[in-house]
Amino acid sequence: MAGERKPMTFSVERPPVAVALAVGAERQQIGARVTKAIYRQLKARAALNGEPVQVLVERAIEEFLANPTR
Repeated sequence: MAGERKPMTFSVERPPVAVALAVGAERQQIGARVTKAIYRQLKARAALNGEPVQVLVERAIEEFLANPTR
């Protein structure tokens, strides 16, 4: 059937952010709403680090997932 969705799967073994950010890595878009103040801080930190916001967000998610006690 056209448009049929695949079941969600995940692996407990997570590659480091550097691997996840590799060119050609399959990506899934997500959305989140944050306050304007948080977004400005995030953009400023990304600029200071010389990285795109996406890298900071992926790194933060990776760190969160690596610490299951939170």
